[in-house]
Amino acid sequence: MKNFCFFSMIACALLIVHGVARADGRAGTVEFSDGHKLSGAISLTPGKQLRLFTATAPVTVALEEVKEIRFTPEKEQTREGYYFPDAGQTTQTKTGEIYPVRYIQTEITLADGKTLDGHLFTTTVFVETDDATEKVVLLAKQTGADGQKLADLVYPTAIRFDAPAPGAGFVRIDLTKAGFTPLQPPVVVVRPDLSQPPVQPEGDNAWSVPTGDAGQVLFAVEAADGLHIAWPATEADPAVQDAVKTGLAAMHDFFDTRDLLGCFSDGDDVYSLVMLKRKAGAYGEPGKVPWSLVILRWKYDAEPKKVTLLNRVLVKLGGMESNPQPPPVLKEPGLLGDISVRP
Repeated sequence: MKNFCFFSMIACALLIVHGVARADGRAGTVEFSDGHKLSGAISLTPGKQLRLFTATAPVTVALEEVKEIRFTPEKEQTREGYYFPDAGQTTQTKTGEIYPVRYIQTEITLADGKTLDGHLFTTTVFVETDDATEKVVLLAKQTGADGQKLADLVYPTAIRFDAPAPGAGFVRIDLTKAGFTPLQPPVVVVRPDLSQPPVQPEGDNAWSVPTGDAGQVLFAVEAADGLHIAWPATEADPAVQDAVKTGLAAMHDFFDTRDLLGCFSDGDDVYSLVMLKRKAGAYGEPGKVPWSLVILRWKYDAEPKKVTLLNRVLVKLGGMESNPQPPPVLKEPGLLGDISVRP
């Protein structure tokens, strides 16, 4: 029996699926460690993006922003299987199994030449050939079977495209005239699904973000006077806000207080800015109140006047340090004017 950690849920697979042609693919080639190649129209599951866990935070990248992806072994080893025969005891018993394990590092090169390094969240890539659509699962860790060798674990080594990355375009967030000095880069999300593209500095208090629609960008940035949130001035209808409050009250999570700070609608999509707190304290630390500022995306159903939570993104968390109180949250519609399409 093998022990599995965070990445052990992802195992190497190459499955052939006969299906409908995918018109949204980019012509390219997937190269594998055993030397074989698979060429065709490359795409992701509709609505999905690449998610990379970097050294600092997870980032989300659209396939059209990618120039090339490279995969390299970060660590390779052979392990012995074992199990715990007595529940609650640390004594181990070997199973006699010997199996290989490989950890895989991913490097994504963007259309503008910038690179991102980290571990890729499990991702399925579809390669449409003349005869079929083949499915390639991209991994952060491979675990082999008993008796296999590392050479038996074939994995993709690169994804290359025939044409330059078209890119989704870039927007620029320029806070040089905002009236405050950011303490760190902004947290940027892109609607509708609150994806988090990588943020690149462009001089003092200015950043570029790979996305093509400046009107879909929201961001938060911390300054000495609080958390400044680029948020629309128009709030959702009272019925929608009531539905969101009901949805917040029905959430079952670590927090026991959920304050709605802002809420706006975009068709059936509803976006809310929420301060979550656990006033009961946590981790045996009396007097400390863990908190988390989040943006939530809901789907609103007008007939029963109910919402369904679709996406959630963290803006800022705290409460376990010496000052447990969150900073002021400042909604500023004017900051949306500091977002522009980059030339």
